[in-house]
Amino acid sequence: MASEKKGNGSAEKEDDILTGPPIQTTQLGVYRVVTEIRPPFDPREKWKKATGGFPTLWRLTKDVYALGPWMVFLFLFLEFWSSCVDCILSLHLSSRILTIIEAGLKTGHPDGAAIFQAVALRMLSLAFTAVVDWSSARLGPILQGRLETRFQNRILRSKLATDLTGVQANLSTEHVTEQTSWRTFKSLLDTATKLAGAVAQLGYVFRLVQSTGHAPVFTLLCLTQPVLLTFFRRSLWLKPHVVEATDPHFLRMKGLRELSEPKYKQDIITGDIVHHILQEFRRTVGLLGDTDISSANEQYQRLVGAPSHVATKLASELPLLYYAATSIMSPAALSLSTIATLHQSESLLTWMFQYLMYSTQNVERLTTSVRAVYDLENVVHETKGGDISYPPVGSPHERGMPFELRNVSFSYPGATAKALDNVTLTIKPGQLVVVVGSNGSGKSTIIKLLTRLYDATDGEILVDGEDIKNYKLADMRHATAALTQDHHLYPLSLSENIGLGNPAHVADMDMIREAARQGGAEDVIAKLADGFGTVLEHPRNMQYGSDVFKGDDSLLAVELEKMTKEADVSGGERQRLVASRTFMRFTSGAVKLVCVDEPSSNLDPQAEWQLFKNLRTVRAGKTMIFVTHRFGHLTKHADVILCVTSFALGCADPSLPGV
Repeated sequence: MASEKKGNGSAEKEDDILTGPPIQTTQLGVYRVVTEIRPPFDPREKWKKATGGFPTLWRLTKDVYALGPWMVFLFLFLEFWSSCVDCILSLHLSSRILTIIEAGLKTGHPDGAAIFQAVALRMLSLAFTAVVDWSSARLGPILQGRLETRFQNRILRSKLATDLTGVQANLSTEHVTEQTSWRTFKSLLDTATKLAGAVAQLGYVFRLVQSTGHAPVFTLLCLTQPVLLTFFRRSLWLKPHVVEATDPHFLRMKGLRELSEPKYKQDIITGDIVHHILQEFRRTVGLLGDTDISSANEQYQRLVGAPSHVATKLASELPLLYYAATSIMSPAALSLSTIATLHQSESLLTWMFQYLMYSTQNVERLTTSVRAVYDLENVVHETKGGDISYPPVGSPHERGMPFELRNVSFSYPGATAKALDNVTLTIKPGQLVVVVGSNGSGKSTIIKLLTRLYDATDGEILVDGEDIKNYKLADMRHATAALTQDHHLYPLSLSENIGLGNPAHVADMDMIREAARQGGAEDVIAKLADGFGTVLEHPRNMQYGSDVFKGDDSLLAVELEKMTKEADVSGGERQRLVASRTFMRFTSGAVKLVCVDEPSSNLDPQAEWQLFKNLRTVRAGKTMIFVTHRFGHLTKHADVILCVTSFALGCADPSLPGV
């Protein structure tokens, strides 16, 4: 059962904020489906929308052409032959064979030589088309790889250039992928070749029935079903839509089924709830009853009314009615071979027009995705730097980075409350500063502002008396090292994970080993079979199997187990590896500011003490700022302790009793 509800948008939002076409809600079985309400067909609007994508498609075409002009032209020829020329040539040669056979049957003296020649030509045509398809299947992936690599470079550059503000403003471009580039070009090419093929077939059909005097009528009869299918066909995938499973019994049934997953096994066994789960599953299935649980798209397709469905079915038989009527009124107008050819052509036309309508809509949909890739160059949120070099001329080389915050306030993107409000403080060069305070008081926010992950909403931050925004961003990044609990291992080898702390020496194993020792990761790496060559974070979906399951006795299952078995380390060991990258960064000799933000949450007290001790040993020429809850062993080394609360920020002399 399906019910519909129309509306202009969510009641949770103000009407003046909403954009885009109105929406309607349809309940399909267990699913709630929300789609756009499309306006009445307007040729001018349709043309405007279609031509709006021309600049994007033209730019995409130029990108494809740049991959290799001769290779592209060859691929276009191969595709045009397969989709257009081969179709007409096959129809013509098949018709010729049938005509010769029919003439031989009528006379009783078949022309063997003519039949052999016609069949030979048909076989040669098939062989050539097979070679064309074989060549296209090998040339296409080469062009696809080149184009997707070009787009990958665009997307990677844009994602890496986007700062945290852009990411938190939902500009992370996760929905943008390089695969849409080739799919769009291929759909555009398919549309062009299918259109040419349809026009050529219509011309061929027109010529075949010209002798009856009703060529236009038959041509229209052939087009009737494709046109009706275009108007009556229902498919969710041809329009923007949102689907949500809302039936509580269906959701409960899915939840109960998920309890069979391995991650719940221990809890279910120790809780002795197997019988309860099975009993509840049977009860929930009974409550769900016969409510349709098939996919939302399948249910949406079934919304076509009976009259429309009947009309479409009958339309497919109109060419047959024409053959029957012609055989009665003009028996000599059409031969059996002509009828057979026309019937074959009519079936091909129906399929071709259906595909043409689909590919046209597909191009329109995919063009939006390609445009999004091109638009990345314009929407990237990138932190802007100034023109002043750092360290400034005349600044002592051996001292750290001094800071002064003047009435600094900050709110995270999308947040209503301030993370910092009117903060003023001074940090002298080379000081070791410990920042303490309750969760949510703004300790980590101070670090993010000093490292220019964000810029202050109000107030100013001075470095060596100059606004931090006026320095070259690359210089400031080069002079800063950060070690936080939010840092991750890269999907690369451990040696490269550590070496990237100083990209100029990413392959220097002596420096990498020393950094690993200082970070406390020496023993972690030693216990791994591949040592520094170990990759702990593999790229996603790089190993998988189909109809092969772990635990089976098959050889394939054993191979899958080998592929997917990964080395792993504890959270504390990961923190040591990340810390090693920071020590590698110190080898650049350019670091003037070190920000350490709760990097030891998974380390035991002894390991944390050793990490902080190693950090202090490289303190010379650096300003160090520590944010940590366990600050006891740092107080005697600190020059300043900043106590941050939700209400105020204060400074204390670490030598005072009780601090």
